[in-house]
Amino acid sequence: MRVKTRMWVALGVTAALVAGCGGGSGDGLDANGRPVGEGTDPNGPMTASFASIQAHVLTPACTGCHAGASAPRGLRLDATNSYAMLVGVNSGGVPSLKRVAPGDAANSYLIHKLEGHQAVGARMPLGGPFLDAPTIALIRQWINNGAQP
Repeated sequence: MRVKTRMWVALGVTAALVAGCGGGSGDGLDANGRPVGEGTDPNGPMTASFASIQAHVLTPACTGCHAGASAPRGLRLDATNSYAMLVGVNSGGVPSLKRVAPGDAANSYLIHKLEGHQAVGARMPLGGPFLDAPTIALIRQWINNGAQP
């Protein structure tokens, strides 16, 4: 009976998250999963730096849900809070993984969520469109290079 209850609770939480943040409206991403305006950004194309990842991915594609007091698991990804909330912080979903483990993208919860690894739950951005492989590769590179601010 407990397993059934947990399953219904998990389904309810998932439904609430999807309903609460628009279920991955795709805001901030084009039809190919690339950040909108990436080619026209005054700072140039996306690079493997935190400032670029914030400007090209986190702000446009993540802050629709991950902002303010209602951010899932308290994870606020706005420019003021994201670095401190990501780097070196245990994930809420899989506490054995850091959200971002500097130097170790393969064991970073963020990469697992962006790539849709089954063990970490729903792929992000929730409901898609999802980031494309070149964008995720730049995020991996930033993490593997030490996840500097």
